[in-house]
This record gives sequence, structure tokens and C-alpha cells, in this order.
Amino acid sequence: MSDFAGTFPGSFDAKKGRISVPAAFRATLNRLGAEDVILRSSRFLPCLEVWPKPDYMAEFERRTAGLSKLSAEYQSISRKLLGRVHTLRPDTEGRVVMPGPLVEKARLDGEIQFAGRGAFFEIWNSAAFAEEEARLDALDDRGDV
Repeated sequence: MSDFAGTFPGSFDAKKGRISVPAAFRATLNRLGAEDVILRSSRFLPCLEVWPKPDYMAEFERRTAGLSKLSAEYQSISRKLLGRVHTLRPDTEGRVVMPGPLVEKARLDGEIQFAGRGAFFEIWNSAAFAEEEARLDALDDRGDV
């Protein structure tokens, strides 16, 4: 498991359509030897997930192990996990050009947040991230997390 942890502010350069991955997350990607990342829309939250490609492909292999590549189940899983992602390679300064459809889906604008989630990290619109954090804080009434 990777160790993407912490939350970092960032910005989305709408004119160039790119972001710069925080140094801490770039260091993790470098340590893992992950030149490419998989970018996908979260299925559960209004954000984007960024996975080291080797880890993402290992997860795909785990989920499809033992399935015939001709089976309906394999076809469905591969469509969802491979057909709806973008493979990107950050440049030497950690910048990536963001795919337009994903920018729109996550409502990325000037201010963004990067949030570590262990195996991957997320990219959020700052306002949406603040709303999600407030929602989580309200649920954590006992303070045990």
C-alpha cells in the first residue's frame, strides 16, 4: 500500500489546463517508481482519484483474477476500471494537463485541494472539499476518528 497522506492546497491553471502535484506526493510516486498515474473520477465523491499506475493495475488484476476475459463480469469490470480512466505522466516539475471532462466533473477552478487516501490521492475543488470536511466533522460527534 502506498502512503499518500496529508492535505495540500494547490491551484488549477485553467488557461493551461494543468495542475502541479504536491512535492510530498511526487516523492511517494518517485519512491514507488511510478512514472505514470491513473486519473479517474471518484464513484462516491465529487473529486478525482490519482493512483500510481502499477498499484491501480494490480488492483484491476486482483479484481479480475480467475475471470475469463470473454465473460460478462470481466467485460463490465474492465469497462468501469480501464475504459473510464486517463493515464498521465507528470513532467519533471510534477505538472499534468488535466482532461477536460474530468475537470468539469470535479468542478476544478482556481483553488484546489490534494488529499491523501493511502493507496491514492484525491484532487478536489476547494469549496467542495470544505463542504465534505464539514460533513465529516458533523458525523464525528464522539471525536473518535
